[in-house]
Amino acid sequence: MTTGVFLYLIIFLAALNPLQLLAAPDDRDYSPFTTRDQNLFNMIHGQGLPANAALLAPAQQLWSTSLSIANAINIESPGDEYLHLDYESYRLNLSWQYGLNENWNIKLDVPLLYQSGGIFDTAIDQWHRLFGMPRGKRPYIENNQYRVSYSLAGDTLFEQDSGSFNPADIQLSAGRRLLKKTGSELSLWAGLKLPSGNEDRLSGSGTTDIAAWLALNRQLSDNWLLNANAGLVIPGQNSYRGMTVAGNVWYGHAMLGWLFNETVQLKLQLQGHTSYYPDSQTKILGDTVFVMFGGSININHCNRLDISVSEDILVDASPDISLLLNWRYYTSGC
Repeated sequence: MTTGVFLYLIIFLAALNPLQLLAAPDDRDYSPFTTRDQNLFNMIHGQGLPANAALLAPAQQLWSTSLSIANAINIESPGDEYLHLDYESYRLNLSWQYGLNENWNIKLDVPLLYQSGGIFDTAIDQWHRLFGMPRGKRPYIENNQYRVSYSLAGDTLFEQDSGSFNPADIQLSAGRRLLKKTGSELSLWAGLKLPSGNEDRLSGSGTTDIAAWLALNRQLSDNWLLNANAGLVIPGQNSYRGMTVAGNVWYGHAMLGWLFNETVQLKLQLQGHTSYYPDSQTKILGDTVFVMFGGSININHCNRLDISVSEDILVDASPDISLLLNWRYYTSGC
């Protein structure tokens, strides 16, 4: 909870800052990287994707297609727990956002999830070795294998040893503008996650979750900008497969953008959340903090491409690495 309160404080202090900022040009892009912690056990819960505080104009639409590729090898056995994660996941999210009027937007996210042993184990291990980063269990595990299992006190609560392709949980969201002035925007979002995924294949939780989050845009200078979110998830169940689920989870991010030129904007995004499984002593099911770095390419006034790579800051608390590719298409007035 401390993490959530801290993030809210940052947003409100920034919004109330009396400094007069320069007006942002129309092509300045406050959109964060629309991805989250790709741990399969966490993705089944209804955490909202990072949001731009700026809403679409009335009748304007935003269509986006994003692909998140994650690779993880985590083997832990603290106390009477045993967790084995060895997978590569491909999450395709089809998103539609629509401007109802000046102050309200609605949004629909429809994800599909493919899980497999993957092909990137060797490349990721070589990347970590090249830059002197922790390699974890990778040198001792056969490459491109798939296994997801969790045991508690000798009882196997979840076991999956073959890949799958399934729809994941759909999310419906609505955004309300709270503030718009020169150099600053603030909006409030609420989301409802529906149990459309497969609970047995880790593409859904089997219940309905709700979430609410604040989104802030702040122009820092001619070429620098900030986007930040802070929110709360309330899962619709208190357990998943015998694993205790938290009654509420705080999450948020801060994205710093630098307008390199009219075509390219570089972005650095710090992101995290509190644990969805408070009784677990494993790192991968605990609090998570990771960083994403990459950029957005302005193809033209209506199309943008986001590319980013993530790295876990809290080692073993999230997948070792993930890649995001996101194509955004704006209609009417882009």
